[in-house]
Amino acid sequence: MTTAAETLRRRFLANRPVRTASLIVTLFGDAIVPRGGELSIRALIDLMGGLGIEAGAVRTAMSRLGADGLFVRRTAGKRPRYGLSASAERTFAEAFRRVYAGERPASGGGFRIAIMPAQAKKALDIADLAAAGYRPFVPGVFVAPASAGPASLPEGAFLLDASADDATTRRLATEVLGMAAAADGYRGFVADHAGLGAAIGDGAGLRPADAFVIRILVIHAFRRIVIRDPGLPEDLLPPDRPDRQARDLVAALYAALARPSEAHLDQVAAADAEPLAPPSVDLASRFRSL
Repeated sequence: MTTAAETLRRRFLANRPVRTASLIVTLFGDAIVPRGGELSIRALIDLMGGLGIEAGAVRTAMSRLGADGLFVRRTAGKRPRYGLSASAERTFAEAFRRVYAGERPASGGGFRIAIMPAQAKKALDIADLAAAGYRPFVPGVFVAPASAGPASLPEGAFLLDASADDATTRRLATEVLGMAAAADGYRGFVADHAGLGAAIGDGAGLRPADAFVIRILVIHAFRRIVIRDPGLPEDLLPPDRPDRQARDLVAALYAALARPSEAHLDQVAAADAEPLAPPSVDLASRFRSL
């Protein structure tokens, strides 16, 4: 295994507990969904083995993901294959669109403030409010940028529109809406992966198996930051745009890794006698074309 691939693999495995289920989600969303969306457990074990995950951990994680309704077992073909459930397909499509496209509104246009009186607090769905972009400010008060999506508020809640001066706007974005943590995550990602470009070049000299390891672990690290990014409008972001720096780095790495990593995927599928469908997207330009 090349030094770059082994370094990334050791870094991932050093984080305890190892999030096997989360890594499977990344692998499926990035590599399998564009290739027909189904994979046998044998092929998955082979792919995850290259990432340092043992077969027993893969089987346990798939059992849990199936129980959670994310994956379903299908019996067509020579052996059972696993694919996303219908509901998971919709969730994956939205989540991975954020990973590849990185779209943001240009302007925040102020804020929305949701106020929860005592009765409203009892019926409040925190997860739904968070998914819509709201973050807690003080007990019973939640703040979101005006560009936030619609949220289901309990009866009796108040929803207000507000504006603020530039200094207050920056403080709210940083201290309340979570941009500081996301920005730190992007800066850390760049620091951890900046040397990969020189190490892999255009990808032509990489072993396909190593290219696959690097691709999946880079996307996994990037995805974990993106899903915690509050998705703020561009005018609320830090001027140095660490998110853009990280995205440009991933785009360059992905373009170099796409061809050899897909060759490894084809090799594993061929050994399993269950070939995958051709890619449904142009993988080499994935980050720049969406």
